[in-house]
Amino acid sequence: MFRMLSRIILNRCICARNYAKDVRFGREARSLLLRGVNIMANAVATTLGPRGRNVLIEQLLISPRITKDGATVANNVQLKDRRWNLGAQLLRQATNDTNNEVGNGTTLATILARGMACQGIQATRAGQVNVQLLREGILEGSRVVCEALSEMSESVVNIGQVEAVAKMALNGNERQAELIGDTILELGEDGVILLKESHGSEDEVKIQEGVCLPTGYCSPFFAMSANGDTLELGNCLLLLTLAKIDEVSQILPALEMAKVRQQPLLIIAPHFASEVLRVLVHNLLQGRVQVCAVKAPGFGEEQREQMRDLAVAMGANLLEDATWLAKLTEEDLGEVVSAIVDAKKTHILEPINAKEEDMEGRIEHIRELIEEAVTDQELNQLNTRLGRLQGHLATIYVGGSSELEVTERKDRFKNALLAVRGAIRDGVVPGGGCAYLRCIPALQKLPSAQVPEHQMGREIVRDALRLPCYTIALNAGADPDEVVRRVLAGSGTFGFDAANGDFCDLAARGIVDPTNVLQAAVGVAAGIASLLATTEVLITEQPVKRKIPKNQVTRDLAKLVGM
Repeated sequence: MFRMLSRIILNRCICARNYAKDVRFGREARSLLLRGVNIMANAVATTLGPRGRNVLIEQLLISPRITKDGATVANNVQLKDRRWNLGAQLLRQATNDTNNEVGNGTTLATILARGMACQGIQATRAGQVNVQLLREGILEGSRVVCEALSEMSESVVNIGQVEAVAKMALNGNERQAELIGDTILELGEDGVILLKESHGSEDEVKIQEGVCLPTGYCSPFFAMSANGDTLELGNCLLLLTLAKIDEVSQILPALEMAKVRQQPLLIIAPHFASEVLRVLVHNLLQGRVQVCAVKAPGFGEEQREQMRDLAVAMGANLLEDATWLAKLTEEDLGEVVSAIVDAKKTHILEPINAKEEDMEGRIEHIRELIEEAVTDQELNQLNTRLGRLQGHLATIYVGGSSELEVTERKDRFKNALLAVRGAIRDGVVPGGGCAYLRCIPALQKLPSAQVPEHQMGREIVRDALRLPCYTIALNAGADPDEVVRRVLAGSGTFGFDAANGDFCDLAARGIVDPTNVLQAAVGVAAGIASLLATTEVLITEQPVKRKIPKNQVTRDLAKLVGM
């Protein structure tokens, strides 16, 4: 019986290598995953702290990219060995989840996840351990840390603290931090800030008041009665419609109302026929009605939503089609103090009849869409719409001496803005990994767990909390063990300033981290690490050797893409 059982087990181990897919079990599976985790974490950890190093990333057919953004580094790590790559992918999920949740803290999540995963896998080697109970202990420890961070958190009460958070995210660049602080001071904490690439080498901010549309007048003849190429309409009526204006009769009621009220008329529609534009220009030049035609921004459903936003912001009714135009009343028209139109854009200022409750409802609707947005393009479009509704919008134009530098600086600005938003909402804690070290006593004060695996899980989280401070000190060239020892021996906001290489009151120097970033990082790390530690079977595709034709041109192309 014993011989038969031994033979079955031996056959299982031999057949594992002969499957259509590669199947690994137990300790071997976890060891292979851990190899990928370590490679990923080592690559990402180099970027942590003010003295963190840059990572240079090859990009086929275009210039290489240099960055200190942990999420960017993680998304570019691809390992040849499929088993190792699975471990790297799981760790990448930690960075992406943290980035999606709070927009920052990706490097912290990676370092914490690697530390917890290594200790969790080591614990499973020690003996008979219930891995599910171990996972519960790790998750319990992370919840205790999040609660301790909340108790430690302090509210952001002045613009100096905002600039301090931005400065940390921008690796100590004071000028860029002041740029963000001044912009938030001008717009308020709910203001919309967009990032775009500048054509010059310097960073600059442009703030737009009112509603600015990216479309101008449909014919340059509308500006003939003005000085220069800009037409200004004061105390202006506004007609918004989604109907294509193919005949003058469609807008004749609006023209008559404008003439009776002796006010200029701005018409925004998706399309104007050539004959309609000729009649409108003729009316303008003859002095009958001061009028201007502007094409509606966007296309399709996006155009419809933008026009609805504009109607709410201007206190007008959006006329969906020609039948609505035929039933036009004075209540359908919006009214604004001023509209300035040139060849490329339309600037509308100070609506007179906008309804506050409608505005708040529309703004809340767009904010819900922003939370559900997936792509950067979708997020940018929604933020632009939100800025138009709120009546003020800031654009930071990021400069640099090369495309490579602009891209890297833009990543930093994006992280800094997200960090500032989180800090304003949830408060800040001491930076430099100090806050995590101050959470260790909260874990130690917990009553002893009745289940050994739960206690083991808490200890895994406790030990991992030392790693951020250790890594920051290591990247700064200091003795990491000595730094961690001295910070633990201190209290409150006493910690290590890696930029200057000395110990100080971190809060007094403005070295702080957003509370929600640290909470998200430890929560996501605990989830991913506990899954890695409880993995028993690893299944991957068998490696397939690519067949490359003997044609020399094809060989060269294959070599170019790394085949």
